[in-house]
Amino acid sequence: MDLDALRYGNFSQLGEAVTDWEQMTRKLAELMKAAQDDLKAKADKARWAGVNATVSREFVDRTAAEFADAHTQAGSITKILSDTRGELLDYRTQVNDAIERGAKRNLTVVDTGAGTFTVSGNTRPDWASDPGGGSGATDQRAVDDLRDEIQRILSKATESDNSAAKVLSLLVDQAKYGFSDAAYADRDSAARAVVAAEKLARAAKDPASMTLDDIAAFNRTMGKYNGDPLFAEQFARELGPRGTLQFWTEMTYAHAGARGSELDTMKALQKNLSLTLATASFSDSDAMQDWKRDLIAERNTNFRAGGAFSPIGALGSQVLSSLMREGQYDTEFLDDYREKLFKADKAAGDAGTDDLWTKGYDALDVVFGDGNGRDPLEGLFDGLSHNPEAATHAFASKSDLDHMLGTTSTPRGENRSDARWRQRSPASP
Repeated sequence: MDLDALRYGNFSQLGEAVTDWEQMTRKLAELMKAAQDDLKAKADKARWAGVNATVSREFVDRTAAEFADAHTQAGSITKILSDTRGELLDYRTQVNDAIERGAKRNLTVVDTGAGTFTVSGNTRPDWASDPGGGSGATDQRAVDDLRDEIQRILSKATESDNSAAKVLSLLVDQAKYGFSDAAYADRDSAARAVVAAEKLARAAKDPASMTLDDIAAFNRTMGKYNGDPLFAEQFARELGPRGTLQFWTEMTYAHAGARGSELDTMKALQKNLSLTLATASFSDSDAMQDWKRDLIAERNTNFRAGGAFSPIGALGSQVLSSLMREGQYDTEFLDDYREKLFKADKAAGDAGTDDLWTKGYDALDVVFGDGNGRDPLEGLFDGLSHNPEAATHAFASKSDLDHMLGTTSTPRGENRSDARWRQRSPASP
C-alpha cells in the first residue's frame, strides 16, 4: 500500500459499505426467520403426495436454506469489511503519528510513488552559527529508525488489505449460484484459515521430509480446520489434484505396516484429509470446478511411491477412493466419479474385474487398518453412504447394479461383486 493511499485514502466509502452490509444482514435475518417459521414449517406439516411430496417440498427446503446461507454470507462479509476498515484507520493514525514525531526532529517523509517513500533530514540554516555548537548534520540513525517504523506500518496495512481481498474473493466464489454457508466471526479468523491451508499445502509438497512429529502437527491443524470451507479450498487448490493424490501415495508408502501410535497417526491423517477434501468438494468456484474435474481425470494415472521408477504404486482411483471413507462429498462430484468408475468396472467384465485394479505393478495398500484399498469401489461406496442424494442416484443405475450383483466367484468361493456391494453399499434411501 502506498504511503499517501493510507494517509489520504477515502475510507468513508468503506464505512458506507459496512453500513449497507449491516443493514442487509439484518434484513436477511428477518427473511431467514420468515422462511424457516412460515414457508418451511408449513411445507413440513403439509400432507402432500406425488410430485408435491418430493419436488415442491425439496424446493421449499432449498429455498429456506438459501435464505439462511445468504444471511450467513452477508454476516461474514460485514465482519470482514468492518475489521479491515478499523485496522486501516488504526494504521493511518500510527503512520501519521510517526510522521509527526519525525517532523519534530526535522525529518521529512515523502511518498515517491509505486509503493516507495523517502525519509530525509531538514538542515536548519541558522545551525551553522549556532552558539551552542549545534550541528546541521542529520542523524542517520533517526532517519533509518523512522523509515523502518513507517515501513512496518505500511507492510501491516498492505497485509490487512490483501488478506481481506483474498478471503472475500474466496468466500464469494464458494457458491456459483446462491450463497455460501461459510461463517466467520471476523477477518482474522478467515485469514488464519487461509494461511494455515497454504502452510500445510507447502508441507505436503515435500512428504519425504515429514517426520511423525510433523505429521502429528499437520493433523492438529487439519483437525481444527477440516470443516472450514476457505481452508479446505485453499489447501486443495495449492496442492493441486495430482499433488493431493501423490501426497497420500507417498504417505501410505512411507508408513506401510504402521503399528501402535504410528498407525493411529496415519488413521487420523487419512480421516482429516478425507474430511478436508469433502469440504472442498462443495465449493463452486471456477478454480474448484477445474480441480474436481482434473482430480477425476487422474483416476487412471499410475502414482508411483518412492521415485518415478518405483514398481510400487497405486492407481489414481484407488488413492482417491481411499480418501472418501470419511465426510460427505458433493453430490455432482460423486455422481461424476461413480459413473466413470462403474463404467470401468463394468467394461472389464466379471472375469477381468479382479485383475483390473492390481494389474501391471506391485499394488500399494492405500488405507490404514481397513482392508488395503485396492478396490476403489469400496471407498466410493463409503462416500455414497454419507450422501443420501448421491446414494439414491447410484441405486437408480440399474444396469450397473446388475453387474455388481453378478455371479463370478472369488477364490474364497463367494461372489466377489456381491460381497463387495453388501459390505460397502451406500445406505438405502
